[in-house]
Amino acid sequence: MATLATKKRQILSWGEIKELVNQGAAEHFSVGDEITQELTNGKTAVFAVIGVNHYQDGEIVLRSKDCIGPSHRMNKRATNKGGWKASYGREYMNGEEFMKLFPDDLLAVISKKKTVQMIQGETVECEDTFWLPSEYEVFGEELCAEYNGTDKQFPYYTERRNRITFDENGGWEWGWLASPSSVNATAFCLVSSNGAANTSNASNSLGVAPGFVIRKS
Repeated sequence: MATLATKKRQILSWGEIKELVNQGAAEHFSVGDEITQELTNGKTAVFAVIGVNHYQDGEIVLRSKDCIGPSHRMNKRATNKGGWKASYGREYMNGEEFMKLFPDDLLAVISKKKTVQMIQGETVECEDTFWLPSEYEVFGEELCAEYNGTDKQFPYYTERRNRITFDENGGWEWGWLASPSSVNATAFCLVSSNGAANTSNASNSLGVAPGFVIRKS
């Protein structure tokens, strides 16, 4: 006996996607839904819905399934001082060069997401258009970074295979997370090519798979 599984396909503008969120995020979107978009460099990105109403009602959280753009350093030197807020990676992902990869109608519907980190007992916060998830948001437990007490695992990442990203050439890629290592002052957390947790020196170049939020207005 064979089982046929199909997905309903719709061609929508980002404005129409925003309107569906306004009508009811949970009524129109499910974790694992995918939105395909051609970037301004001619490459195609696939964004997965990794959470619906995850931190507040009326939002969908999306993240690129694979890395966008070339690999990049988290910091110019091997340090995680200041965490994500002070990082070169954050500056890059919210800078003109990276932002211009995305069409204007997508940028127009994005709401900023707050990142909260505990760094040696101190709370550090920032808000961004594009961001990387924390270690806890991906793995659902404290492994290499200090837990902030509020992050929740995105449902999409309960499946290990969904944590794996590929580079622009289709090869398995190690991808950065926003969390600074709590045991090594030179390192940030990452997802390895097999979907496991690990860390790397901040000055190394790894893959960047951005997340963003669309929230009802």
